[in-house]
Amino acid sequence: MLPLDALPTQTVTGALGAGVDPVRNLTLDPLSDTGVDPLDNGLGSQVADFKPLSTTAVTDQVTHGGSLSTLPVVGPASGLLSG
Repeated sequence: MLPLDALPTQTVTGALGAGVDPVRNLTLDPLSDTGVDPLDNGLGSQVADFKPLSTTAVTDQVTHGGSLSTLPVVGPASGLLSG
């Protein structure tokens, strides 16, 4: 609990952090790790001798039960909101 003499901005950022923390740990894809998950499908391609590219590199975190805090760029950024 914040002290009564806290600045208004401290009160707002404290409340924001308490409201964001539960959302950071929710599963983003409710169908993750099931046989009917549409994001579990992937598309890949390779041109000549270049390294193959696939869409599973982007959707892998979400399709295996990932939450907002486990995503590569958004996860660390959402940690800044929790104070």
